[in-house]
Amino acid sequence: MTGPLPLIAIVASLALTVVVLAYVVLGRVPDWGLLALAGAAEAAALVVTVVACVQLARGGHGLDGAQGATLVGYLLTGLLLLPIGFAWSLAERSRGATAVLAVASLTLAFMVLRATQIWAAG
Repeated sequence: MTGPLPLIAIVASLALTVVVLAYVVLGRVPDWGLLALAGAAEAAALVVTVVACVQLARGGHGLDGAQGATLVGYLLTGLLLLPIGFAWSLAERSRGATAVLAVASLTLAFMVLRATQIWAAG
């Protein structure tokens, strides 16, 4: 799980956060463009998760069972954040609910970052 993949996922998630915060400031509700950007960030996180799981299954990474489980837990939980945040922001249609999506996308960036730290420590 080294190389540019985690960085791409982090940057995509942070870009989504900035755009969502602009929506919050402007008082806009999520639209199709925001959904596409969230989909791109989710796809990047999904690729990182699949690559990490495949590399874990192959072994030779230096992580013990607990570290591997923690790594997978971070990545799988990260995959749940954007769909839940987006559903929440669509259901409530308020500025605060849109801010929830910003928190979810920022949290996804930190989850991927934490997973790369666990990987590097192994």
